[in-house]
Amino acid sequence: MKAITAGIDIARSPSHVFGYITDAKHLPEWQPDVRQAAYDLPTAVGIGARGQEVRHVMGADRPITWEVTEYDPHRRYGVRGVDGPVRSRVTMDLIPTADGAGTHLAYGIDFTGHGIGKLIAPLARSAARKELVTTLERLRLQLEAD
Repeated sequence: MKAITAGIDIARSPSHVFGYITDAKHLPEWQPDVRQAAYDLPTAVGIGARGQEVRHVMGADRPITWEVTEYDPHRRYGVRGVDGPVRSRVTMDLIPTADGAGTHLAYGIDFTGHGIGKLIAPLARSAARKELVTTLERLRLQLEAD
């Protein structure tokens, strides 16, 4: 399936945006279904680093393990789910705006189903498609408020 994509302009530098989106503790601030998130420490944040989050999915809080797949400071960040019946793959590209003062964030997400998850993945895609623009707006508001 083709990834679901959206973008938003944020009035903060790529380094500021990158620092925020790669700090797992901020995830619940802009993704309302995430209850908590953290890297598995003492791993340094970078490709191969793993983290855990608790996400409210289908009426219940569920633990999810993810792994950093792309880490190019101030330019690109990507993660993938490594467990569960439905696993996401997320990429975020940070592009300086023409004036150099802001960032265009290009966000992509896709899902793969494993086992029973093959039946559930289309529901996850549909929900993400509906929520992505609102989620990115929450991210913009959080970043521009600090």
